[in-house]
Amino acid sequence: MFKIINKQVLMEGVKRLDIYAPFVARIARPGQFVSICVDENDERIPMSISDAHAAEGAISLIVQEAGPTSRKFGNLGINEEIFSIIGPLGVAPEISKKGTVVCVATGIGAAQILPVARAFKDAGNKVVGIIGSRTRGRLLLEPQLRLVCTNVLVATEDGSFGRRAKATDLLRQLLERESVDYVYAAGSAAMMESVCEMTKAKHIPTRVQLNPLMIDCVGMCGSCRVRVAGRSVLACMEGPSFDGHQVDFRDYYTRIRGLDICDHNQSFSPKKKESGTFMKFVSDILSD
Repeated sequence: MFKIINKQVLMEGVKRLDIYAPFVARIARPGQFVSICVDENDERIPMSISDAHAAEGAISLIVQEAGPTSRKFGNLGINEEIFSIIGPLGVAPEISKKGTVVCVATGIGAAQILPVARAFKDAGNKVVGIIGSRTRGRLLLEPQLRLVCTNVLVATEDGSFGRRAKATDLLRQLLERESVDYVYAAGSAAMMESVCEMTKAKHIPTRVQLNPLMIDCVGMCGSCRVRVAGRSVLACMEGPSFDGHQVDFRDYYTRIRGLDICDHNQSFSPKKKESGTFMKFVSDILSD
């Protein structure tokens, strides 16, 4: 039933899979995700919906081959089938006319901001995209973002493309010279925390897409608990996006300990791992 109808290699170890899932494609909204199971006895993987095509009945998922299950998924070919897909899951962020909206992403977080940026553009906003990676070879979805954003600013840490900087550096410079009404960020925990510190000081509403551990993705296991506004919430049921100014990032770092939080410039930088049923969203795999 869930057949792969198209496949594209975006870079080494990163692939886009278009999957026939008409009931998901019809009702999916930007910011939501699905839980997939490749074979009947496999663990489930939560993955953001990077695009939905209602007419074709297909959704697009971008997978980073980080461990056995994700490699198995990425190695599937056109016309092969997936055992099950549950979704769309999560609460979609509010999309409305706000003015100037900045969407910031690092690594595969670009796959999460792409549908959100498109939706804000369709709602009549000026949308500025900011994406960053270590090198040009790890930069993802830049051409696609240029199609939906009024402007796209690119940062690479080695200076191989765009500005030699971090994505947060470009955001800081943008906030100094332009009026911004809303910010949406997806990527590493350190990047999102830095974004929230900057926007809070300027009283700019900010939404962040968190990537905690998930197992069942429907609120039964409680593994995706995060603290927002002083209370514990389940990212799978009330997220995965939250008011960034209300997120307890210290607690969030503790929750994702053992995963690569993509922060090689901070003292806390545990190694990435994928084992058992403990999986993470793809956006938290590559660094800013």
